[in-house]
Amino acid sequence: MTVRIIGIGSPSGDDQAGWLVVDALLAGGVQAGEGLAIEKLDRPGATLIPHLENMSRVILIDAMQGGGPAGCIRHFDQNDWPGYGGGLSSHGFGVLDALALARELGSLPPRLDVYGIEIGSAMPGEAPGAAVVAAARQLARRIAAELR
Repeated sequence: MTVRIIGIGSPSGDDQAGWLVVDALLAGGVQAGEGLAIEKLDRPGATLIPHLENMSRVILIDAMQGGGPAGCIRHFDQNDWPGYGGGLSSHGFGVLDALALARELGSLPPRLDVYGIEIGSAMPGEAPGAAVVAAARQLARRIAAELR
């Protein structure tokens, strides 16, 4: 089984949520190696698609603005995200757009889990808020437990 964990973000406040999860996974002892790739991407848009190919499972983590409180974690599997009407990304051509394109191209992995962390402020140069940092750590523990 080949698994890839992708934290998506930018250096703008709470938009670092996906990166924070990757950092917490690595700090908690989850290491890339045979069968597991872990990476951070900066607003990848359509360039996300090659990162999905030839994987058995992909776990994507990104900031989202869906109207919930900052730090709320949402999980979307392949049945959930196509119908999600809220914004899962603040990146122009966002994650859901890239996933929809990947589906049309036949590039989705057999298992795809998308996690969104609700954010507050995403101002450039701002530090992430405490609620998002706590949620990132919580989600990292959850993902690490799943991988065991």
